[in-house]
Amino acid sequence: MKVLQYPLTQITLFLVFGIVFNRYVDIGFTTGLILLAVNFSTFLIVFLLLRVKSNRLLSKVFTAVCLLLAFTVGNFSSLLHQDDNDPKHYSHALSGFKESVELKVVLVERWKPTAKNDRFVAEIYQLNNQLATGKILVNFKRDKTTIDPKIGMKLAISAPIFLLQKPLNPDQFDYGAFLKNKSIYGQVYTDDLSISVFSTTDKSMYYHSAIFRSRVIENLRESSLNEKELGVVHALILGQRQDLDPTVLQNYQHAGVIHILSVSGLHVGFVLLFLNFFLNFLPNSNRFRVFKVLTLIIILWSFSLVAGFTPSVVRSVTMFSFVAIGMYMRRKTYIFYTFYCSIFLILLFEPSFLFDVGFQLSYLALFFILWLQPEFARIWQPKNKIASHLWDVFTITIAAQLGTMPLSLYYFHQFPGLFFMANLLIMFLITVIMGVGLILVLIAYWTVIPTFMSKILEKLIWFLNFIVEKIASFEAFIFKDIPFDFWMMTSLFLAVFAFGWFVIRQNFRTSALLLFSILLFQISYFSFDLNNRSKNELVIFEARNSSLVAERMGNKIAVFSNHLDATSIKNDRNIQSFNVANGTNVVEIKQIPNLLFFKGKKILILDSTAVFVPDLKPNVILITQSPKMNFERVLTHYQPEIVIADASNYKNVVEQLNKTCVQQKIPFHAIAEKGFYKLED
Repeated sequence: MKVLQYPLTQITLFLVFGIVFNRYVDIGFTTGLILLAVNFSTFLIVFLLLRVKSNRLLSKVFTAVCLLLAFTVGNFSSLLHQDDNDPKHYSHALSGFKESVELKVVLVERWKPTAKNDRFVAEIYQLNNQLATGKILVNFKRDKTTIDPKIGMKLAISAPIFLLQKPLNPDQFDYGAFLKNKSIYGQVYTDDLSISVFSTTDKSMYYHSAIFRSRVIENLRESSLNEKELGVVHALILGQRQDLDPTVLQNYQHAGVIHILSVSGLHVGFVLLFLNFFLNFLPNSNRFRVFKVLTLIIILWSFSLVAGFTPSVVRSVTMFSFVAIGMYMRRKTYIFYTFYCSIFLILLFEPSFLFDVGFQLSYLALFFILWLQPEFARIWQPKNKIASHLWDVFTITIAAQLGTMPLSLYYFHQFPGLFFMANLLIMFLITVIMGVGLILVLIAYWTVIPTFMSKILEKLIWFLNFIVEKIASFEAFIFKDIPFDFWMMTSLFLAVFAFGWFVIRQNFRTSALLLFSILLFQISYFSFDLNNRSKNELVIFEARNSSLVAERMGNKIAVFSNHLDATSIKNDRNIQSFNVANGTNVVEIKQIPNLLFFKGKKILILDSTAVFVPDLKPNVILITQSPKMNFERVLTHYQPEIVIADASNYKNVVEQLNKTCVQQKIPFHAIAEKGFYKLED
């Protein structure tokens, strides 16, 4: 692959390797700094020697040193940007889940609200009257909070900080890792009794960005724009999806066009073309070319600020800033260089972006469009303009979907079968909406726009939503709950890259690589299936205020519960996640018995109806539903290998059980605190 031979490509790849290395290997800040200093010194020495006397061997050594330096820079940049390396970070001052602390914070970002809480990201600047740093998630309880939180608001909060937890159930979405990737290490829950609002406001760039968006949205609302369409404007043009109707969001996901609701390259590219069109009237002298490029870059980054500096916006604006420079410097912009420059600069200053799903999908889509779309376009070159436009949309969509398919299957376990039709139908409409929307948003910042103008935008968005809804209604073409593990993703990526090389150059080597990669994917799929069919395990889930046990026999599971019916069981998130990750299906649903047998082990389940059986010798005792009994006498008599208390028990019952088990030296596992418990074959 020719593009891999360019120095910038290799340097960027080794920077990425350094960031990934830091993610999984903790070498410490001091060690990372020493490695960087040693590599940089070696780089300088080899560079000076190369200047004095150049030879082939020294050139190869210099190349290796450069790549190693990029690796150590990636590693050290990650260390430098880890907030918990700061001694003033709040995570060093507490252990969480204990007593209340006194916090002083500034709200910097609004997140999508939940059913019970309005959520904001805040910057801590004081903890218990001591200077502190770090981001925290603040949850305002809707039924107990009367203040209207705004970006830039300063608050004093008295509440316990809940540090991040690992998932309490197997194969569950790791919300703690998601927050940590955004440099958030804890969260607080607040109400009117625990909050004090300061009269001063922190007027940072986030504050001005929020003021701009609020003013635009308020003026559009006063212009009689419907709330559903207003939410799409907020997402499509202003980069904020918090107010998007959940049904609309689901329709866009199922239709395979969710990317248009995240401000990214499509939107930023349109803004660049829009601005370039209006700046064409200026003379083409050197002085005015510099003025044009500076104007474009300033406006593009202003757009990024308004959109809230999301990873997709930052990536797109960075890349198109390089494109703008190339356009006005009268040089042919080598698009792959702008692509890798944007990756290098973004990851140098924000290495955590590498692990952002949106960032990964955006760059993969862009890479495959740049790499394969021109090859696909050469297959057929229609002379008709309409046919040519449709063919371009088709090839761009195919290239993007081909590149992102393995990652989408791995993260989301679903694939929209009608993605091409959806993109084909809405692409021209999106162009019109972006043009009209940008103009109206600029007007709406200053004043309420005339009703007839807002109705034009409303009808356009209504028609867009209508098309997406109709496509999403064909549920037979939405392939959901697809089991897909890491090795299947990796082997499918290899197959996709091999297919790309085969499209570019058909010869024996690329044909053999393509066939080998397909075989490797098949092996990974059958290995996944064979491994799952051979597994037998019993899982006690963490289910809030209820009992949930699943016995797995290969790819089939029997679920035991006293609270959920058949429909609820199949829709239960814990069971769904387990099924998707392991390729299993629920074949039987039963009431929880008082005695279970699993691989020669007896599991005694004690609830409020349990009867004491003296002759029984259980290996495991599962306590559910807070039974009223003398635990000391029961455990003394049975002497089990372990005692488990599920999440249906009262807190005081769990504490009493824990104390009794400690006294009798019996291992104890509290599901509500430690998460699920698994018995394996």
